[in-house]
Amino acid sequence: MRLGILAWEPDEAESVGIAAVARERGHEAVVFELSDIGCASAPMGTLPTIRGEDASEFDVILSRAHVGREGWRNAVERLRLLSDLPGVLMLDPVDVHVRTVSKFAMLHRLTQAGIPVPPTRSCRGVPDVEAACRTWGRVVVKPSVGFRGIDVERLPARLTDAHRAQVAGLLATYGELICQPYYPHEGDHRVLVIGGEPSICTRFHTGPQAWKPFPGDGLPPDAEWDVRIEVTEPPPAMVDVGIRATAAMGLSYAGVDIVETDAGLVVMEVNVVPGWGALAPEYQDVPNRAVVDLVERSLAGAPAGSR
Repeated sequence: MRLGILAWEPDEAESVGIAAVARERGHEAVVFELSDIGCASAPMGTLPTIRGEDASEFDVILSRAHVGREGWRNAVERLRLLSDLPGVLMLDPVDVHVRTVSKFAMLHRLTQAGIPVPPTRSCRGVPDVEAACRTWGRVVVKPSVGFRGIDVERLPARLTDAHRAQVAGLLATYGELICQPYYPHEGDHRVLVIGGEPSICTRFHTGPQAWKPFPGDGLPPDAEWDVRIEVTEPPPAMVDVGIRATAAMGLSYAGVDIVETDAGLVVMEVNVVPGWGALAPEYQDVPNRAVVDLVERSLAGAPAGSR
């Protein structure tokens, strides 16, 4: 098997680790980036390429591509080139990838599938956010396309002038925000699902200052982000929600972020490019091997016309 791994960023631990397992099993594995995808001329048209080579020379392409607000068109265009190659299996194709990256689309699809998610509204002005606060009390606002907690903000039930200015600044950047009630909790759970089965699962234990797992753009000088990551064995009900959420999004693997609330388990997000590179090496090895298992099974079971 010739496996192409489209990495989130250069030297990404997850992509490098998956490639190492694939090579250990006798496969050829090439790690590349979005900028390595191009389009050459064919005698009567176009030829998608990876590092200048015909992309159809690969058997499987595993996408861990970063599709963010910046460079959205560029990323989607290149993913589209690789998603329509006859004879090449893509995990996961562009349509599946994009509808998960877009939080509005992701939350709506989960809602349609009966997966518990927070009540969610779109806000295009400060009055919209204030109306949400009157309904829910404390709220969280965030961009529909984002990662690592950047510009995810918690707001009080009554906005001060400083909070209004903060919201206005976010709206000036994004045009529209997701707004949801804030659920008091002591840490998110992440259920990693690979090929329909649970893999390494973690809990992000948060403290008084770190109410979200990732700090966003960074911390003030001398500040600490008091988050501890623990490998856990979640209860069966939580695993079931993670598996169902991954299936609902049509993903071959995903990281499903779940919060325990008074109303029960709530899915906050499905991550199309889950990370485990911050874990100890022995823990990283588990999903690395599970992903290669998934690739091998998927290739063996794919119709001849799609690989």
